[in-house]
Amino acid sequence: MRKVTHYITIILLFLSFSLNAQETLRGLQVNSAVQKLHKAVKNKIEQKTKQEKAALELPFFDDFAKSVGYPDESLWTNKYTFTNKSYAYLPISVGVATFDAIDGTGAIYPDAGTFAFPADTLTSTYINLDYPGDNTIFLSFFYQPGGLGDTPEIKDSLLLEFFSADSAKWYKKWHVVYNANDSVLTEKYFLKDDTTNTTIKADSLDNLNHRFQQVFIPVNEDQYLTDTFQFRFRNYASLSVGSSTESQASNVDQWNLDYVLLDQNRSANDTIYNDFAFVEPVSSLLNNYEAIPWPHYQRASAYEINDSVTTVYRNLYGNPTEKEKWLKVTDLLGPTGVYDGKIGAVDPILYMQIDTLSTNIDYNFPISLDEDSALFEVQTYFKNSSESDLRYQWNDTTTRYQKFYNYYAYDDGTSESGYGIIGEGTENAMVAMRFRTYEEDTLRGVQFYFNQVLNNANQYSFKFHVWKESENLPGNIVYTQEGLKPENADELNKFITYKLDSAIVLNGNFFIGWQKIGTTEMLNVGFDVNKVNNNKLYYNFAGSWIKSQLEGTVMIRPVFGKDINISTNVEQPDPFDQTEYTIYPNPAQDILNINIKDNSTNQYRVTIFDIYGKTYLDRSLDESYIDISTINNGVYFIRITDNQRVSTTKKFIIIR
Repeated sequence: MRKVTHYITIILLFLSFSLNAQETLRGLQVNSAVQKLHKAVKNKIEQKTKQEKAALELPFFDDFAKSVGYPDESLWTNKYTFTNKSYAYLPISVGVATFDAIDGTGAIYPDAGTFAFPADTLTSTYINLDYPGDNTIFLSFFYQPGGLGDTPEIKDSLLLEFFSADSAKWYKKWHVVYNANDSVLTEKYFLKDDTTNTTIKADSLDNLNHRFQQVFIPVNEDQYLTDTFQFRFRNYASLSVGSSTESQASNVDQWNLDYVLLDQNRSANDTIYNDFAFVEPVSSLLNNYEAIPWPHYQRASAYEINDSVTTVYRNLYGNPTEKEKWLKVTDLLGPTGVYDGKIGAVDPILYMQIDTLSTNIDYNFPISLDEDSALFEVQTYFKNSSESDLRYQWNDTTTRYQKFYNYYAYDDGTSESGYGIIGEGTENAMVAMRFRTYEEDTLRGVQFYFNQVLNNANQYSFKFHVWKESENLPGNIVYTQEGLKPENADELNKFITYKLDSAIVLNGNFFIGWQKIGTTEMLNVGFDVNKVNNNKLYYNFAGSWIKSQLEGTVMIRPVFGKDINISTNVEQPDPFDQTEYTIYPNPAQDILNINIKDNSTNQYRVTIFDIYGKTYLDRSLDESYIDISTINNGVYFIRITDNQRVSTTKKFIIIR
């Protein structure tokens, strides 16, 4: 497992140039994923009263593996934190809830400043703890400062509070304070009969930011042992003092929360969970890229297609445990349907250890020159061995959507940071990323992911360039397009496509990138820290090309093939016809009805995603219809999964 180093700023010193020139990374000022999700629920009531929603019974458990975006609304009452599978470093199980300096609308909090301010809140729904005198109820959770995201500032904190219905007040029960200077976390417990401090020191800042700490809190006071108990997590954030301009003032002070469990018959030593969990998504099927154009697949396959995928998993059982592992590949746009096969048992590992497993793929990907795109869902999953595992079942599956469209991509589609060149002497700095096209083809456009920044302060004109390769570096410029400005799409990790004024034919290695025009500020391009490709990234601000020292991937993609058509082809054939349920109407507008053939015993989960693998809804199916009024026009897939992990996927269209 590679060690990930998260750089905040690296200053490159050149004696003959200004010492102020920098290649830099900045945290995200605006999270467009959260912004989109906020709009989807802006007309819904976040807080539900006890009369509207019955209190949950124990156990209460969430490891944030179910969905991406907002926390599970059946467990949590507000939507300020961002649930994701990319910000944490080796989480306890796949998925975390991330606290930062960005509010529920996806924008930085209006009272943000260099002094600590209250930021995100995650509040549980009502929980029935009407067990007078019970001293065996404990709340446990894991937390991580920074992770792969942005490191908290000194004195930033994460805290836990309990709600007392008797006094109608929240009481602080625990908090942790970050001190990066000494690589120290200081925890403080506010318990019934004691208030104590605990200091956690790491031997390095990296170890501190990449370590998950476990916390146990007893819930034994009478004022909390009611049928209206709630708890909540909150964080205090502060902007970096060193963020001198709006284009880079973007520290988001992230804390990752994972594996929250509240239950009876526990103690402070109850650290054993009957769980075998995936930690990361399935690796790419491609050797170098995350995506390649489907028309290039046949020639690229000899170089790109892996015959195996890797997954990372963790043992939370008390003893070394074996599990059956299965591989499932679903052709979402084509005729080949589903491959689902057992791939054996994983080797037993010790408690809390992680291991990486390579899995051979016994699946022949179809080659159809008649189609211009393909999408495969690749899943590895463990079989549940007993009923006691059901609470943890969502982390038993890890998924990748392998995309073959009209572009090459090194990034995974999620921006964890922002990249740019800043400082004196960088007014006309250039950034270039190396790509290889396996098929001679026409470059039609380029996709950029620009991070939104404070007060929209990165609106500086730039040039787009295409360079030939010369001795592994950018050589002669063969195409330039001027008059471009950063744009932001109000979508979930949405790229902006800039169409070329004139097409250019490319083959083999080339570079694409941008050049600033007369500004020392950064353009703040999305940066994926999960995919390390800085050996292909170069920048130039003083006449020579320099290889990037920042581990990650700049989010820029070349688009090939036919003339760019932004609209989606809705005439793709439906690859499934397993009529265990029907959906109507199709096309739909605001409501999609679901009629399940046999709904007598099973519990179901509904997931809606698009052809890019982006998830719009993922929750329990409690009614015979779902509200799709907040989803834009287009073609989508709906998956119904029962509690035996049997799923069926259908396609539908939204037209208004």
